[in-house]
Amino acid sequence: MNRRAAWVRRAAALVAGAALLGASCDGPGGRDDASDGKGPGTAHGTAVLAFVRPHAQEIVLSDAAGRTWRGARLSAAADDVRWSPDGSALAWIDDENDSPDGRRLHRLDIATSRERTTPCPCRGVGFLGGDAATLTTDGDALLLFDADGQVRRAPLSAPQGDYAKVAVGGRDAVTIASPLPEEEAGRGQYQMLAADRSGTVRPFLPARTPTSFTEGLESPDGRHVGWYSADSGGACWNVGNVLLATYGEEGRKTPERPADAAMTRALLEDRVTVTGLAWAGDGLAVTFGPNVGCQAVPPQRFVSYYLRDGKWSYLGSGMRAVGYGAQGRMARLLVPERPQKRKDEEYYLPLLGDLEFTDRSGKRHVLGSQVSAFVFTPAESAKAAPPAPAAQPEQSRVAHMTDRAEPVPAHLRALAQRIRDAAQNDDVTRLRALCDHCDDETRAALRSAEGRRELVQLLSSHPGLTENGIVYPGLAAHRCVDEPAQDITCTAAQLHDIALLDIPVADSTDTYQGQVYEPEFEQRLQLRTGSGGKALWVGRYEP
Repeated sequence: MNRRAAWVRRAAALVAGAALLGASCDGPGGRDDASDGKGPGTAHGTAVLAFVRPHAQEIVLSDAAGRTWRGARLSAAADDVRWSPDGSALAWIDDENDSPDGRRLHRLDIATSRERTTPCPCRGVGFLGGDAATLTTDGDALLLFDADGQVRRAPLSAPQGDYAKVAVGGRDAVTIASPLPEEEAGRGQYQMLAADRSGTVRPFLPARTPTSFTEGLESPDGRHVGWYSADSGGACWNVGNVLLATYGEEGRKTPERPADAAMTRALLEDRVTVTGLAWAGDGLAVTFGPNVGCQAVPPQRFVSYYLRDGKWSYLGSGMRAVGYGAQGRMARLLVPERPQKRKDEEYYLPLLGDLEFTDRSGKRHVLGSQVSAFVFTPAESAKAAPPAPAAQPEQSRVAHMTDRAEPVPAHLRALAQRIRDAAQNDDVTRLRALCDHCDDETRAALRSAEGRRELVQLLSSHPGLTENGIVYPGLAAHRCVDEPAQDITCTAAQLHDIALLDIPVADSTDTYQGQVYEPEFEQRLQLRTGSGGKALWVGRYEP
């Protein structure tokens, strides 16, 4: 079971006392609470997007112009909000942890705002054609809910047992994620199966191929499925990947994760999760990020890409998820600069953020705050053009700010720039003159090309302030830990420097749970203010 997703759903039930004010929505988005879409002043077009606000306990709809209205109030946290293929309905299930009287499956008719609620001891939800489909908790049968509220039971030709669930919908079949025995495949591994409306079960070939499974989506045409994994190496050590398969075809695709500058700077090599997944045309918009609750979560650490034909295109950073629609429409769930502090019981709650919507004219609206998830209709996603790639993060240069966002003294930064320029130009004579006050080891390093390259790299990091100067990198003066809500939690600048300089994990006897970083002695450079206010390069820094 995906514990992170479970905590998302449980958190919504904990705020049952939150006020729902029902403010009107005359213009595009941006209100704290959505209207119910009825009455004067609430005109809107056809819904193209739905999003969830767990603290406000509502599912909100938006049309193509960014006008929003409440689709449904939530009495319990919503699990896996799904669109029907024609965009006429939404379906979701109450989270089992929030439903003391039993889970219910909800089907919302968008045109009439009528919500049908049915008690449902079941797992997972997806649309099978026009029917909302789920799996009984014993794994023996599909339950199919049509638009008229009728429920049909389709016994599976191969019962799957407890903890199997409908993972992804489809045009002619749904995907079932069925747990494999731990002695066969290891812990937390599933096999992926296809089941049609008659209940006939067929494995995705090769049969019984193990995969971990977190969330998945069918393509707009219903023929393909994409999902992401979260293989676990223990608490706080998860590695996520994206996988794709096609109904009726053998094999699956597991593209290598991107390895560009943006991913490197995000420091997501050993631990990485998939925080966003959405179809856009015949490709996928994917966001990778840190393990929320275990690692530092600055916005720059969330990196988004477009995956098509096995190739990744960088889309930008700072989004927990991104999606694309027709006529250039786009939705971005933004990572907050200062995340709210978590309660112990909210350990697996994802970052909630503002949902920013871009309409066909390029105008941006904030549709809602404290949003946990969003999804475009299949028709809207199908018409999305491949998004234009974004420029990679700028090449490193001498920083204006320290690794703790303090201004670098201008005279010291100017000296750092002169040193870096000389090193880049292999101007040894100039370097020797600038290094007149340096130690012998530093002057010796200037004679080699490798030493000059290392100097350029060092001066591309962020300095830290010392009593009468600065030191590169700032981590030489103060360590950081890759763990949220600590007194020395790594900043975005420090994570950049760790990746840039390949700073190793430090041997530490501290009580921190995360990894502590501190550079080696050779990776330190000090500039200080001498007599008369002159900036001096004094070589290596030793506290």
